[in-house]
Amino acid sequence: MKIPDNHSEQEVLDVIEGIASRLCYKFKFGYHSPEDMKQQARLFAWEGLEKYDGKRPLENFLWTHVRNRLYNFKRNNYSRLEKPCDTCEFYISKRCTAFVDQEECHLYKGWLDRNNAKKNLMHTVSVEFDQKEYETSSLSTLFAKEVMDLLDEELHVRFREDWIRLLNNLKLGKNRKDKLLEEIYIVLKENNIDKEAW
Repeated sequence: MKIPDNHSEQEVLDVIEGIASRLCYKFKFGYHSPEDMKQQARLFAWEGLEKYDGKRPLENFLWTHVRNRLYNFKRNNYSRLEKPCDTCEFYISKRCTAFVDQEECHLYKGWLDRNNAKKNLMHTVSVEFDQKEYETSSLSTLFAKEVMDLLDEELHVRFREDWIRLLNNLKLGKNRKDKLLEEIYIVLKENNIDKEAW
């Protein structure tokens, strides 16, 4: 950590806290709360101190550095705002002249699919059953729901994305699926549930 010349550690901490507090609400997204984004902003600010040359005010430098890093963080983890249409020669007056349906364009369709996949991973999915189903369900269905709730609660956070993908029948690589299933079997074993019954 590099504390810039002519600044005390407390002054630097105050500047970082002020910037993080002002930017955290603008950049919150998906399951990232303002407090999560504030923490991310603090990390980016600390990393940015290494590049500070002292030629301009510290607050201006860190504001720009942190804002740009948060923008990239949100773009890379949530959605890219720039559509491929923006640079396409057939996109005239905010209208595609090459295709009747924009989704026929493979560039636009790819951009849309990637953004939707990212957004879907950012929103939690609840595994709930309708009350009428409870009344008419068999014992095995109730058991399955209890097991699903248990797994939803006890799986480590690093498996959350893969768990959601598995529940929604989304593409999941073999290695990631094997690791997830291994973790599921560990949770089942810790709770004395036979994996074959599940």
